[in-house]
Amino acid sequence: MTITPATFTLIFANIAITMWTWYSKYNYFDRFAEWPYQIVHEKKFYQAVTSAFLHADWMHLLFNMFTFFSFGTALERLFVANFGRTEGSLYLFLIYFISLFSGSVLTVILNFRNPSYVAVGASGAVSGIVFSYILFFPTSTVGVFFIPMPAFLFAFLYMGVSIYGMKSKFGNIGHEAHLGGAIGGVISTFILIEGSFRYFLSHFS
Repeated sequence: MTITPATFTLIFANIAITMWTWYSKYNYFDRFAEWPYQIVHEKKFYQAVTSAFLHADWMHLLFNMFTFFSFGTALERLFVANFGRTEGSLYLFLIYFISLFSGSVLTVILNFRNPSYVAVGASGAVSGIVFSYILFFPTSTVGVFFIPMPAFLFAFLYMGVSIYGMKSKFGNIGHEAHLGGAIGGVISTFILIEGSFRYFLSHFS
């Protein structure tokens, strides 16, 4: 907890808020989920953030939090080692929320004409953290359905699947949030962490 406070704080917030909405007698889920139509036409801008702390079911919550834990702790330790505890954890927070926001924005842009479209989950923010991690560890090995592959190859596959999913509406998955979050994670890392772009390229030169 003391080494990666930002990661554990965000995990706790996601679990606590999600469970609160599940077991409350009030229907907070519909109010705070992301409805792109409502965000644009009813000015419910807060949904772009609140929806990222809600999850549809246990599998959705556990998968997102396990992925975030796996990549977030490693990334935050790297930041803390290089920038100190406060600044390092702050960078993790900033990349998380910028990715969250960029994922929500892309979701709104592509779905604001559809009154029935709704999305929840931390997938956009988690995608940003995963892609930020890949910038620093592009040749590390990640497992995809128990198949090991280099992290940079996983990034290409992830982007391809997200774009295909957006076009084909494949699965009950927020592909727009995944893609927007990944883009936000990369851009925010390059902006916030000086030299990160050169460091990434150094792995391939």
